[in-house]
Amino acid sequence: MPRPTDGVQGRATTGAARSPRKARRADARIDDVRIAVFGATGKTGLQVVDQALGRGWSVVAAVRHPGPLTEHDGLTLVEGDVLDPSVVARTCDGSDAVLSSLGFRRHLRGPSATTLYSDSARTFVDVLSRSGPRRLVLVTSAGVEHDDPAELWPYRHLVKPIWLDGGYDDMRRAEDVVRASDLDWVLVRPGRLTDGPATGRFVVSPRFRPEHANSMSRADLAAFMLDQVEDDTWLRRTPTLGTPRDAGHDAAHAG
Repeated sequence: MPRPTDGVQGRATTGAARSPRKARRADARIDDVRIAVFGATGKTGLQVVDQALGRGWSVVAAVRHPGPLTEHDGLTLVEGDVLDPSVVARTCDGSDAVLSSLGFRRHLRGPSATTLYSDSARTFVDVLSRSGPRRLVLVTSAGVEHDDPAELWPYRHLVKPIWLDGGYDDMRRAEDVVRASDLDWVLVRPGRLTDGPATGRFVVSPRFRPEHANSMSRADLAAFMLDQVEDDTWLRRTPTLGTPRDAGHDAAHAG
């Protein structure tokens, strides 16, 4: 299969073709999949959990508190500090892949920097390198690049340096930690996230934002993350995602 280039169209969630992982049995059914999810009570994490359960998968989620998660036969909660190696090990035990959408949201009077991304990346790499699944799907952001030609001028020169660089700096450290590991990793870099519906029309680029696609819905991001559990297309790469403006507009009106 040829390697994708800039402008690869996203696939819809249902019926997407997947390349089976070599580590799984040849006769394994798709509903035998078990994933560990971190950041499960956030907006993206809730989408990941909901869509995974909708695919018939088993989900183990590490949480400080259950929050908005509701009981489901396929969902197991592990309560504790998501940066505690023992909690991470228990959550990942028996899973086929680890998906993390842990995130830092800066508040007006709160700290401007964080170590959440790099601390969690180190914990994942340490635990998974010793035991557990090899596949790690970790969300950072399209904003980690310094010289993205598709990045809007106000965002690059005003919003990022004034408000967001503390988070982006730590995302870069997290990516460095993951890249240095021998895990089967995928570093997923979405553009600005919205609460819109899934469109199935997002575009994937190998490094920079897709042209005219600076945002995407969390529902589309979750679908892409789940596809990486069984698909090697973006293995050890940095898929950067966005939905063209006309696609998002059409989906909003269709809903």
